[in-house]
Amino acid sequence: MKKFALRTALLAFAGLICLAQTGGPILTFDTLFPKAKHPQMGLHKLTATEREALRLHVESLLALALSGGGGGSRGGVYAGVGGGHWIKQNIDSGSFIVLEDGSLWKIDPLERIDAMLWLPISEITVTESSRGSPGHDYLLINTDDGETAHGKYMGQQ
Repeated sequence: MKKFALRTALLAFAGLICLAQTGGPILTFDTLFPKAKHPQMGLHKLTATEREALRLHVESLLALALSGGGGGSRGGVYAGVGGGHWIKQNIDSGSFIVLEDGSLWKIDPLERIDAMLWLPISEITVTESSRGSPGHDYLLINTDDGETAHGKYMGQQ
């Protein structure tokens, strides 16, 4: 019975994620964690940045579960490989990067220190790479400062 309930919940979240990717309602923090439960979960103590990082983490886990993922599978194939990109948002000190095209990147934990100080509007080139941690199949190159970090493409925001 628990597996059925979990699958039902995951399917409901899949619908929300699909709507989010098509410009519909987004999977908000308060959708994932109802406000009435914030105090009992300790979520009321989180900063806005911490809330967004948690939301993105849960969203990526749901997307991974729905895709049958794990084992280093990619969040999809990124069609925008090449130059001409720029950083729209750096989330949680380099844990996630959002590019101008809405692509969301989970940065390899071993290389977050390199992406930590990347600034919005920094120019980025994206290439495929097989040298990152499992699942981090792309290399983001900050052409403004020459730093690089492997990333996992998480889809479009």
